Amino acid sequence: MLNVLIVDDDKLVRRGLISAMPWSEFGLQVAGEARNGEKALEFLETHEVDLMLTDLAMPVMSGLELMRTVRIRYPRIFIVVLTLHQDFSYIQEALRLGAIDYIAKVQLEEERFEEVLERICSRIDSERRRESSPGHVPTLADADGGYALIGSIKTEIHTAAEQLPAALRRPDLTVTPDLHVWMDSQEPNNGLLEETLSDLSHRTRCGGLIRLSGLRGRSVSDISARLEEYLSGEWFYVQRPDIRLYTFDLSKPDPLARESASENIQRALADLRKRGAKSDWLHESHEFESLLVDLASLRLPPQRLHGELLGLTYVWNAIYEAASGSRLETPEQAQSWFEAEQEIRSMRELLRTVLGLQLYSHEVRSSIMLAAALVRERLSEPLQAGQIAREVNMSRSYFSQCFRDMLGVTFNEYVRQQRIARACTLLAETRKTVQWVAERTGYADEKYFSRIFREQTGMLPSEYRHRYLQEETNVR
Repeated sequence: MLNVLIVDDDKLVRRGLISAMPWSEFGLQVAGEARNGEKALEFLETHEVDLMLTDLAMPVMSGLELMRTVRIRYPRIFIVVLTLHQDFSYIQEALRLGAIDYIAKVQLEEERFEEVLERICSRIDSERRRESSPGHVPTLADADGGYALIGSIKTEIHTAAEQLPAALRRPDLTVTPDLHVWMDSQEPNNGLLEETLSDLSHRTRCGGLIRLSGLRGRSVSDISARLEEYLSGEWFYVQRPDIRLYTFDLSKPDPLARESASENIQRALADLRKRGAKSDWLHESHEFESLLVDLASLRLPPQRLHGELLGLTYVWNAIYEAASGSRLETPEQAQSWFEAEQEIRSMRELLRTVLGLQLYSHEVRSSIMLAAALVRERLSEPLQAGQIAREVNMSRSYFSQCFRDMLGVTFNEYVRQQRIARACTLLAETRKTVQWVAERTGYADEKYFSRIFREQTGMLPSEYRHRYLQEETNVR
């Protein structure tokens, strides 16, 4: 069993961690707790500790100060950082000081206890294997390349990895619960590794496979920090639903590491706002494409980008409202630049339409027709606008707008209409029970199905079947 020390100035947090986490399931036991860095050092003088979980913001002695001291006095102790908010400057400093992981307290509020402990134990195993490797320089990568697989792949990875040699069956590093890293071993099985991981990425809902370079000579904590930066920044701009293999060179500077408040950034944003307030981008495609390229090139953090889009939407609504009497939908915060770009393109399409400049393109019409076909094929399954929108490569808000404009009803209303139409056919052409018909048209509850059916047709399912049979008999 590994002994754990929990350091946090909030007693409720300490008590909650001790009582709620399934420590014993992962070979861990809580040896003690401390309310600040000084008390933690006093405890370490008289107790054996293998793993220390520490908050960063504490009175008397901060978590960073505690880490610096522990690194010198007790270098064999593994350290995990607890943080209330994901302020990456503090987290990055903690990783530089040798922390093997950090836990955002929101994860604990969501009761992701097993996931957190599994990740910590995986990190500890990785560090110990690396330290025990013959001729290995501790904490430094001795290969330049590797692979990172994005996605929650707990069971899938172990199944697929059965094809790999034993040494490659587990990731060398888990940066977050959803990012697993394999180092390049410079052995003949590297091709098999990439092939297996690429296949896994395609077969599961993983975000993609990243081919890494620039690892040699970097510490594990530095690699983790750079990948965290990448996931919270540049990854937002490069990910697309039609791409599965990406590349990331850790030796190159992070484009989002620049100070976003610098004069150059501010001047560029001011220029973009002026251009966005004019109508040139509505009439000229090259001006619109240039606007998108210039906005993406600033590499604004996602939240900052969302704020800029809200500002532009406010300006564009003045045009839209004057022409149509209604307002553009406020865009939700995008999960990628691809989604953000889709939102901007959708607003341009809507503005051009109300101004009589353009109808929906052939590509958009084809996507909506495909979406309608998918609905008709899957009436027995749960159907959500967001999922169908992703399958036809459209943002949800633009998809909903186009769907309503082209088919005359909302997505949910169209699903309801198609389900009732299918139910009418099944009631007329089969002698199956009403419950069976309900299940074949996406309704698990027979009473709810009957209520919806009556709202749409004016009759209960049994009444509809009886009337149909009477009409069929009269015709004969």
